Amino acid sequence: MTIPAGARLGAYEVIAPLGAGGMGEVYRARDTRLGREVALKVLPESLASDRDRLSRFEQEARSASALNHPNIVTIHEIGREGDVPFIAMELVDGKTLRELVVSGPMPVKRILGIAAQIAEGLAKAHGAGIVHRDLKPENVMVSKDAFVKLLDFGLAKLTEPESGEASAMPTLAHPETRPGTVMGTVGYMSPEQASGEPLDFRSDQFSVGSMLYEMATGQRAFGRKTAAETMSAIIRDEPEPVARLRPDFPVAVRWILDRCLAKEPDERYASTRDLARDLAGLRDHLSEASSGAEALLASPPRRRSGSRWIAAALALAAAAGVVGWLLARETSTTTSAAPTFRRLSFLRGGIGNARFAPGGRTVVYGAFPAGERGVRLFLTQLESSESRPFDFRGDILSISKTGELAIWQAQELSDSGTLAVVPMTGGAPRPLIDKVLWAGADWDPIGKDLAVMRGQPFSLEFPIGTVLVKGIGEGSFRFSPDGRQIAFWRRERGQWALGVVDRRGHAVKTIVSGWAGAAGIPGWRADGQELWFTGAKAGGANSLWATSLAGKPRQLVRVPGNLELYDVSSGGRALVGHHTLIRSLRGLAPGGTAERELAWLDSSLPADLSADGTTVLITEDGEGAGAGPAVYLRTTDGAPAIRIAEGEGVALSPDKNWALVRREQGGRQSFVLVPTGAGQPRPLDFPGLSVGEGAFTPDGMRIVFDASDPGGSRGIYVAGLAGEKPRSIGPPGCTLIGFSSQVSPDGRRVGATREGKFLVLSLEGSGKPLELPGLSLDREWVTQWTPDSRSLYVIVIGSRPLSVDLYDVQTGKRSPWRQIPLDEPSSQIRLHMTPDGRAYVLGSRAVFSELYLVEGLR
Repeated sequence: MTIPAGARLGAYEVIAPLGAGGMGEVYRARDTRLGREVALKVLPESLASDRDRLSRFEQEARSASALNHPNIVTIHEIGREGDVPFIAMELVDGKTLRELVVSGPMPVKRILGIAAQIAEGLAKAHGAGIVHRDLKPENVMVSKDAFVKLLDFGLAKLTEPESGEASAMPTLAHPETRPGTVMGTVGYMSPEQASGEPLDFRSDQFSVGSMLYEMATGQRAFGRKTAAETMSAIIRDEPEPVARLRPDFPVAVRWILDRCLAKEPDERYASTRDLARDLAGLRDHLSEASSGAEALLASPPRRRSGSRWIAAALALAAAAGVVGWLLARETSTTTSAAPTFRRLSFLRGGIGNARFAPGGRTVVYGAFPAGERGVRLFLTQLESSESRPFDFRGDILSISKTGELAIWQAQELSDSGTLAVVPMTGGAPRPLIDKVLWAGADWDPIGKDLAVMRGQPFSLEFPIGTVLVKGIGEGSFRFSPDGRQIAFWRRERGQWALGVVDRRGHAVKTIVSGWAGAAGIPGWRADGQELWFTGAKAGGANSLWATSLAGKPRQLVRVPGNLELYDVSSGGRALVGHHTLIRSLRGLAPGGTAERELAWLDSSLPADLSADGTTVLITEDGEGAGAGPAVYLRTTDGAPAIRIAEGEGVALSPDKNWALVRREQGGRQSFVLVPTGAGQPRPLDFPGLSVGEGAFTPDGMRIVFDASDPGGSRGIYVAGLAGEKPRSIGPPGCTLIGFSSQVSPDGRRVGATREGKFLVLSLEGSGKPLELPGLSLDREWVTQWTPDSRSLYVIVIGSRPLSVDLYDVQTGKRSPWRQIPLDEPSSQIRLHMTPDGRAYVLGSRAVFSELYLVEGLR
């Protein structure tokens, strides 16, 4: 459809056509309201009814209008006249870059002037999370006064910002942004774009390189007879060297061009702002860069490390004193470049542990494939995308300098398992000891001994049988490169701390403390002067950090989701897991026939369910909760949740009027009674005790809880709510079962665990503890008493669907009771039921993980 002169589109009067632009026709028009001339881009009538094309058209406008930069065209309005959609934009009086390059190679100064402005506009877009994806000479306007304007963001894709600059746009979704779809213009695509692979801002840098090449030589970098041949050349071939086509072209500019045209995105610029600065710097120092010293250097190879670039620049500077500013720029870019991630695992499921083998080119890792029980062990080479499974099951703990694997074997991911050793070349694992913590073993790098973490509570032993640090909690550890020290995670007053001890158990020192979350190992830098670790502050996700031994942490990498450090090589590369947590909280209300989703924010965990099944106490400990965990109350009919307190939910009183909440106070964990309606919170202070799990007695007058005393000994206590002193029950070392209504409905007994066994204790402290034979913490979890206080509901860990059995406390007889739907492989289950079992809430956490090799960490 051609729009005649004089026609009106909204407030705009068409003057004359300007030509095609992307998907639409462009016209010179007059804004009748302001009296200014504009460029009017119109989608043809034949395509206006095409939903996909229309979506892309509007996406272009939103992408560009969200940016405010002198090198990006200004959008005035997005409108529609009848069935004709249009965009009114800034009118640029000039020519497209395509019109300028048809006459042949351009002068170097003009090339740098145009390229620097293109890169500056792109840097703005990339900082806002926008990738152009269709850069070509037709989409670059150069005004008569040499200003550059970028056009046509119709194929723009919103990505994560490459810097800390927040995006001004909402997230955009489009059918053509799915992986495997080739988008853009043949001849200026990046290799990853031509292959239909995922791409980021570095794809635009390749397009800049293609245009630089064309401006310098007068011919296309990858021009072939057909589109298919052109795309193949982009993926596989190198363009004819610029030095051969244009010997006078400055070496420093060729280096930039080569870097932009690198086949691998990791070999391009880590930031488009750095590219813009380098181009602007050369533009402003062209006389220095074009000195006679150019003849001393041939065009350097494209795939160079930062050190080779610096060495070449030093040689050039020593010979003729050229481009000193470029050396400084590249040095700063190299030291501040963003780390690169290369994926090593491709299974759907979770990652256990991963370790480098001697030499650093082989990786052994454990995985929990979706739909399978237990952990499988795999081997992969860094040069390959394939992983080979071992003939035996297990997870990797450590690899000795001679290639012997220390592995952890258990049916499910639980607190402890069996430590075994096996050659990396194969064979049958040889069991060594039981009750070893997952990730709780490491080979001594200067000997043949193993250090282990085991016991209840866990302790660090080296060699096996000699305790170095007691009561360490569920942490992990690693030897320093010289084998003289061991770094370890430990729990201190409800939080994580990173400590160091020498190999003889002396000089125990806390390096950093106060972390709300910790994952993976504490890894040592090759020189032994710095520790790398993944930890989280309150309300945040696990990120990768480094700290000196003096305790000065700094953040290395932060990405959406949770990271977990598995190993650090002598060359400074890291094995890191990226975990996506899918949490669900669903429940079956009393009298209901179908489950209802009850999650409120991003990390809803059920803390308790009222005896009538109508009200659930929820802890939110994710990003949505803010600076720390928060407690919510929600009815199982799906009504909105109500925030009632900060802290972690523990239990709901029988009358539902009070919630028992746990908070950190004075370096220890304390309880607070929080009203669920009107009223004031009531602190429950038990001096000297740091509390854990707890429950109300059926009369609502007392609470039963476990706690640690100042010496670290754990036990179970009973206390009245009127200020009575806590009374200890049961033997030392007992803890409550947790995440359940632990007190029997008759108020006489309470469920407990000790040394991996289930027990029943008298609430009055009389009689011997009753051990429950046939139950194991590795295989089952107890969730609830039956109404008659005779039996317990028992979950079978790892069952799909979730199997719940009845266990008679007096006879030990066990029988199947019911199954609850559970499809995804979940590493964490919290089930709360009413005593009759007719209503329940189920919290689950499924973890999907990818293993990455991370390079460039500094």
